[in-house]
Amino acid sequence: MLAALVAATTAPAAAAGPLRTGIADPTKLTHDNKKAFDYTRTTGASVVRLVLNWYDVADAGPFGDPTDPEAGYFWSFFDEQVRKADARGLDVIASVQRVPEWVDATNTGVFADAVELGKFAAAAATRYSGTYVPAGETLALPRIRNWQVWNEPNRGYFLQPQWVGSTLESPALYRAMVNEVAAAVHDVHEDNLVIAGGQAPLGRAADKTGPAPIRFMRELLSEPVEFDVWSHHPYTSGGPTHKAAGSGNVALGNLPKMRTLLRENIAAGRVLTTRNKVQFWVTEFSWDTKGPDPKGVPMKLHARWTSEALYRMWLQGISVVTWFRIQDDPLSVSYYQSGFYTTAGKRKRSFRAFRFPFVAFRQPGRIQVWGRTPTSRPGKVVIQVKAGRRWRNVTSVKATPAGVFRKTFRTPYAKGAVRARFANELSVPFSLTRPPNRWVSPFGCGGGISC
Repeated sequence: MLAALVAATTAPAAAAGPLRTGIADPTKLTHDNKKAFDYTRTTGASVVRLVLNWYDVADAGPFGDPTDPEAGYFWSFFDEQVRKADARGLDVIASVQRVPEWVDATNTGVFADAVELGKFAAAAATRYSGTYVPAGETLALPRIRNWQVWNEPNRGYFLQPQWVGSTLESPALYRAMVNEVAAAVHDVHEDNLVIAGGQAPLGRAADKTGPAPIRFMRELLSEPVEFDVWSHHPYTSGGPTHKAAGSGNVALGNLPKMRTLLRENIAAGRVLTTRNKVQFWVTEFSWDTKGPDPKGVPMKLHARWTSEALYRMWLQGISVVTWFRIQDDPLSVSYYQSGFYTTAGKRKRSFRAFRFPFVAFRQPGRIQVWGRTPTSRPGKVVIQVKAGRRWRNVTSVKATPAGVFRKTFRTPYAKGAVRARFANELSVPFSLTRPPNRWVSPFGCGGGISC
């Protein structure tokens, strides 16, 4: 049964809510790549987003009851991914997407059937319920608590139809999909989390391949929808405060508008949840780095933007952020060079900015700092300012049980850089001089995009 409707999206930022970080990398976080899971853990991540492709698991179709995990499904590869994540203490977000051919006769993987999807979700949630022992095995599989319904449903290359003639159809189709999945996974465990949204940041109105996220969201929530987490993918063609152009688009700088719309619909009773509040997450986000990508963000600026982006998202009540890619692809292969590890396995400067995010902003006679400790541990954080060649301890702050700290303190320093020390780790120095915003494609170039 559903609990009472929630009244707010998140606790106010001043209450120092948590910020959990994670990684999404469908090409590296695979069943046979132990190293990628090890790399993910070293970033301080506690979450990993894994793609559960319906067409991979159910390519031949279920034999018998489609809600039965043993009904002819092929789970082996995903089992191994889940086990690798669990062995490293990583909570799994299972992103269920892509349609098998026996459901989608076009064989494009994008024409979904909400009822059949719900049956598959029931089988998946049962298999990863924490107590299910597969046939021929002796140990139960790890539990998955987080179930994401589709990827970027406001884009035609993930979900169709978007429009039928002049009528936008995708929000109603997606609403049915979310409600079917929610009913299925909540029936297995009432405290499972259902994640809706996960939209691309920009609409494609010109060729009708997808609406802007605000329009999609408004129409989706025009009728009741059952979910526990709202998610977004705020890729940004600029720095952490940059706003997307165009009506209804949502990059980092537009997140307050999305948060407001979510709260309005919660208050209106159109969001149903099993929890006492709806969370706000970002399940995909990143920028490429310049080196190896010639059109990426320079390494030093990339580290600053990484820390500040996490701060700006936290300010909007976002409690989970999963970065897209743990390790670069070769530039000749694709345009994804946003990993914290190079193709050779070397850590980039922004690795530390993600593991130990920290920002410092100058105010008249004061400095405001915020951060989260590595691996989200509580304790004393020492704040240091560099004046000239020396680092000086200027204050300290106690991190919350979730590892988040925030403080504004008086200081004569108005230039230089600030950093945080926690135990034996140092954050990346954060300059008090704000760099100008600059336009950059978050994916740079490479692969099919000319450099």
